[in-house]
Amino acid sequence: MGGYESSSYLDENDSQDSVTISGIITEAKTKRKVPNAEIRFLDSEGNTLKKVSSDADGSFSTKLAKLTKFGSIEIDGNSAGFLTIANIDFGIFVNNTRIKARLFKYNYSATELEFYKKEDRDQLKREIEEMKKQKR
Repeated sequence: MGGYESSSYLDENDSQDSVTISGIITEAKTKRKVPNAEIRFLDSEGNTLKKVSSDADGSFSTKLAKLTKFGSIEIDGNSAGFLTIANIDFGIFVNNTRIKARLFKYNYSATELEFYKKEDRDQLKREIEEMKKQKR
């Protein structure tokens, strides 16, 4: 789980057949940069288009061939957390995207709807509440 800010724009001076995606990855609580995070760029069917890693300063930059559909980005910061960013424009309307990703240490990527048994949903709620208490 985490959060992100994204800004995209069309730069007439950049190549029209590719999109540049760059960003920085930080740990939400400490604001520290996350080195060696794995960033996966996925098409709309979930196929991996490209994988890159963040550098020592938590930054990354890559070029992708433009797509006619939106895609997603998965960021695995190892012990810093995990984040999925859905519906990213991989060049439909833009050719540059800048992302600021913040990762949280704890990771619950499943939602309550994915738990079929009531006791599993209740257990998830208890664990989340317990983590919130510990953070105070």
